[in-house]
Amino acid sequence: MPSTLTFITESIADSTVGVPVNFQLQASGGTPPYSFMITQGKLPPMLKLSKEGVISGIPKAEADTTIFVKLADKVGATLTQAFVVRVNPNPSPKRPQKLRARP
Repeated sequence: MPSTLTFITESIADSTVGVPVNFQLQASGGTPPYSFMITQGKLPPMLKLSKEGVISGIPKAEADTTIFVKLADKVGATLTQAFVVRVNPNPSPKRPQKLRARP
């Protein structure tokens, strides 16, 4: 008898505006293969969740949102869990300092 379907992933790592994201949601138990889908909420623009549980893309704006992800296994067992998704600002590049000529 298969074990109980469970999310191994407890939280989604914060990301940064303009930096590529490739984050794998992980599960255990039940009967693989697993599929993942968002049932409530939305990922920030330019990020997507594949049915294999990979969040990918390059976020273009700051965000702080909650999504509900449904995990399903091969025989139809399901589990839904909430995850916070944060996109932090990209620190602005420092302007080069002008060098003064020494007398």
